[in-house]
Amino acid sequence: MTQFNPFVMTDQEGSPAAFRDLFFRYYPFFYSFSQSLVHDKVSAQNLTIEALAILWTKRTDLIGDVNNRAFLYNAIRNNALAYLKHLQRMPEAGSYKPERYMDPSLPEDILREIRDYVAREI
Repeated sequence: MTQFNPFVMTDQEGSPAAFRDLFFRYYPFFYSFSQSLVHDKVSAQNLTIEALAILWTKRTDLIGDVNNRAFLYNAIRNNALAYLKHLQRMPEAGSYKPERYMDPSLPEDILREIRDYVAREI
């Protein structure tokens, strides 16, 4: 593992080398943590990178390695929960059934006429 410079988080200029040091220190562990929550590699990568970016932008407000880890745990956990809730609300592909939204009281010949008209127009 890359040696971590404790002064990275107080780097006021935000040098690329300092961010790289932060990234290589935390990414592998928190990527695994993210993946254990969402069970999707791409989503886990996105959650981890987003949390690291937020940590980097708030680095002057957070002091110490313990706070950094706690911040990342909470950010990833909260974002993973929001992501999973979002997935539950999304309809599955192919689940749209037009018949479900049609008035069952319409006679079959009117429904057939409407379907024929729609088919011609499409």
